[in-house]
Amino acid sequence: MDVKEQVDGIQEELVALRRHFHEHPERSWKEFETQKYIMEYLDKLGIPCVKACKSGVIATIKGPHSSDKIIGIRADIDALPIKELGKESYKSQNEGTMHACGHDTHITILLGTAKILASMKDQLTVTVRLLFQPAEEFIEDSGAYYMKEEPLVKECDRLIALHIWSKIPAGCASLRYGPVMSAADTFDIYVEGKGGHGALPHQTIDPIVAGSEFVTALQTVVSREVNPLEPAVLSVTSFQSGTTSNVIPGEAHLSGTARTFNKELREEYPHILERVAQGIGTATRATIRTEYHFGPPPMINDKECVDTGRRACAKVFDKDKIIDWELQMGGEDFAKYYNPKCLLLLGGGFADEAKRYPQHSPYFDIDEKALSLGVQYFVQYVLEWEKECAEYSGRIEPPNPRVRATQSAGESH
Repeated sequence: MDVKEQVDGIQEELVALRRHFHEHPERSWKEFETQKYIMEYLDKLGIPCVKACKSGVIATIKGPHSSDKIIGIRADIDALPIKELGKESYKSQNEGTMHACGHDTHITILLGTAKILASMKDQLTVTVRLLFQPAEEFIEDSGAYYMKEEPLVKECDRLIALHIWSKIPAGCASLRYGPVMSAADTFDIYVEGKGGHGALPHQTIDPIVAGSEFVTALQTVVSREVNPLEPAVLSVTSFQSGTTSNVIPGEAHLSGTARTFNKELREEYPHILERVAQGIGTATRATIRTEYHFGPPPMINDKECVDTGRRACAKVFDKDKIIDWELQMGGEDFAKYYNPKCLLLLGGGFADEAKRYPQHSPYFDIDEKALSLGVQYFVQYVLEWEKECAEYSGRIEPPNPRVRATQSAGESH
């Protein structure tokens, strides 16, 4: 029985798994029931696993003929603080928490991969490590920052992952060479003014006016200071101040995100925010303080990993369904791992384009036909990599690429 037939045989189970995780989402660093469910499933398959990074799981599939060549396959497992507004029967049962980015899909695909590979264990000639990583969505302190330091992860010769993408039609996939997703940083802006009566603004220093001026001024940075050919984003996404209609408050808190593929621009962002804050502060008499938080660096696919992945894709997807999707300004903490790696974007969009809600939408959902294709890709990737490792047997091995000496530029915690 070939890989496709094996995976097609568990499609109903994959759908049930995905809907279970979708109904029971858990936020970053709180994925303990998810962790428990994953470990129980792996235990039934006879796959040894251990807890890792508080609420994560690492499992290993090693057969009697498996070498010490190790490939790691990673899935993120956390959900977002979003209230689901869809009407599906498998809607989130945890109020205010939702798998609005597809991590329920990622868990399911990796568990499906585990089941297929476990059935092939006696034939495997490499070792497979399954990484169920917590807290991908926690930009300021994400799970990859810790899981990349796990000895079981550092041992991996390479890592692979996928991300379901609702704007790409189901049946399609994109595995780009080089950049895939941007760096994803966040910032906080604290505005201190002088509160007072809403009818007597001259007696106050209005933090709402100062904060609004800051938001407006920030829009000119990308439009007037950054090369128009350079992808860049500075977005204020939260503005909190005041409690009632006749009181000018004393302070305001703004927060937002900064995105770019450019290392130099990324390093300059904190200074730009500070400069704008100081200028607006002087103009409005408010005191404005900035805090910049570095998140994941840009996600850059390694060529050798993509080479293998494209050979796997050719056996899973129709030729006209393998595409080069545009660069994404969304971030992905898979970029933090030291190991050579690549990330595939897996199409999850419905045939009806009106149902292709973007990632992080309260209506987000995926076409579940994508589940089996994700499993096929992971399994086929392992088989293709086995062939490559076999070709090196008896030859002089290339330098071990397992651990890169330094972290990605700009990463800070």
